[in-house]
Amino acid sequence: MNTSTNAPFAFPLAIQTVLPGDYQGSDFRKRLSLLQELGFSGIELNIACPEKVDPADLKALLGEYGLRLTMFASGATAKAEGRSLSDGDEGARRASIERCKELVDYAAEFGAGVIVGFLKGGVSPDPEGARRRFRDSIASLEAHIRARQVPLLIEATNRYESSVANSLQDAANLIEDLANPYLRILPDTFHMNIEERSMAGALIKYRHLYDSVHISDNNRLFPGLGAIDFFAVLRFLRDMGYSGGVAIEGNVRQTFEQDVEASVAMLNPMLTYL
Repeated sequence: MNTSTNAPFAFPLAIQTVLPGDYQGSDFRKRLSLLQELGFSGIELNIACPEKVDPADLKALLGEYGLRLTMFASGATAKAEGRSLSDGDEGARRASIERCKELVDYAAEFGAGVIVGFLKGGVSPDPEGARRRFRDSIASLEAHIRARQVPLLIEATNRYESSVANSLQDAANLIEDLANPYLRILPDTFHMNIEERSMAGALIKYRHLYDSVHISDNNRLFPGLGAIDFFAVLRFLRDMGYSGGVAIEGNVRQTFEQDVEASVAMLNPMLTYL
């Protein structure tokens, strides 16, 4: 299926995926080639152990396919190493802060941001304490991200995944008074579908705090494989003057290739003719 178009998309399009250990191999190259064919300009990568991946090599590989790393997705690293910026153990939390600084340094090599989703920490029996500890961690990271000029995106994730920052308001409350231009929030339509009373209202209210939006369907599959009206979402973003990027994120139903082709076939006319 060829769903590429010569017309520019209304928003730069990216997708999140996992960087395999053999990322120089033919399978990953085929994936990158497909993304290029479909009109993607960016990619968000989960890299479990970034120390094993030379930034120059990865940047060159992505460049061969007209792609750039837009976001370092920290979930794989956090899961592999048990990191949490709201950890109740002070030593573990401090180690997570230092690890986050290293991820920021890595992202700086690409001019990319760092997504803080799973790294926020999971569901806690002490939600207020978890939010307080997370806020302290962010305050400890503030000077580093400012010096490195790397955006740190606090992703609003639903209550079943984390006790920290479930709604856009929750995420905004954690960072807004710090007035750091590199502290941002990350809306995700899957989580917003659970947590927000009004997706449109939240997107308008906190427009000044985000430059990227994750688009994921209500069943956590790629857009178009569930029930969310993405034409309404994308048209709304356009009408409010949003000029940032959108990134597909979700679970794979069949294969990555089949799902991304089906999703882009649905999104293409919306992104092209908005």
